[in-house]
Amino acid sequence: MKKTLCLFFCLCLLLAVPVWSAEETGLCGDGLMWTVADGTLTISGYGDMYWYDMGSAPWYSLRESIRSVSVEEGVTGLSYCSFFYLTELTEVSLPATLQRIGGMAFYGCRSLPEVDIPAAVRSIGESAFYGCRSLAAIHVAPENGTFRDDGGVLYEGTSLLCYPGAKPEARYEIQAGTEKVESCAFSYSLLQTLWIPASVRSIDLTALTDCYYLASVEVEWGNWYYAAPDGVLYTGDMGTLICYPAQKQISSYRVPAGVRDIAIRAFACNTYLRRVDILGDLGSLGSLAFLNCTALRRIYFHGSAPETVGFNPFTPEISVYYIEGKEGWSGADVTDWNLKQLLPWTDNRSLLACRGRLTQ
Repeated sequence: MKKTLCLFFCLCLLLAVPVWSAEETGLCGDGLMWTVADGTLTISGYGDMYWYDMGSAPWYSLRESIRSVSVEEGVTGLSYCSFFYLTELTEVSLPATLQRIGGMAFYGCRSLPEVDIPAAVRSIGESAFYGCRSLAAIHVAPENGTFRDDGGVLYEGTSLLCYPGAKPEARYEIQAGTEKVESCAFSYSLLQTLWIPASVRSIDLTALTDCYYLASVEVEWGNWYYAAPDGVLYTGDMGTLICYPAQKQISSYRVPAGVRDIAIRAFACNTYLRRVDILGDLGSLGSLAFLNCTALRRIYFHGSAPETVGFNPFTPEISVYYIEGKEGWSGADVTDWNLKQLLPWTDNRSLLACRGRLTQ
């Protein structure tokens, strides 16, 4: 009886130990330690973090339990993919000693509402905040000589780095004097209209991917590098179609004859288009160009087959039509391009018949 009572008493003591007292810890740099306890990841010590790839940080397996990150004074550098896919992260504190934030550092932190960048930070890697869908603002300390924010939009010199995904405004005018828009800069944003000033000379082809609410792009008169007829973004020479907005609400579109290239994911996620005509000879058709165009069923090529085709440019529901006798077309393209069917036009009457059926 005494033995039973003793065992019962010990069990009660074990159950009384709070769950939050359990912690995991280890090295994450030559002078750094990491600890996860009570939902908080703490990085402490001196120097730079070890380099981590996607999902290789030692706390990654605990990602669903981490709701805050505290980087303590003395830490100077955060790794590539430091906090990769900490999906429940809602708060982060960065120290005055921090100088470097690695690329994709906060990739996929979809619950994070804001970030404060300290004055000493001199380097932020590519796509550091990609997929932060709840991010409404990135604040930069006024004393920072490298980065700044425009109402929560992150800039470095004459480059726009990141427009926060949850910033609520429907329209944004890129700051005059900006020359470059970086990769994925507007991804997952709530923007409906984007205005591009005459100063912009370079826009990464992925800058407007995953802009599900975008209805129109405007380019200031005098910009020699870009144009946006009818709200569709092209290079200034009309040689490359960069972005056909996801919320552009028309059922058919004709890609001008001078267009040589259609960029990666150029038409992706538009649910209004039913037909696209490509009037000229394409040099390249980008990967996933028509991804999730759920209403699109027919694409008509008026010229030769594209010289190069990226990964899965079409959805399986799309039928591609080409003019018989034009160069480069092959039945093998049905399989290679994951098409429903590839059909020739035998003459102009076939084209007119197809147009008639589509409008009925």
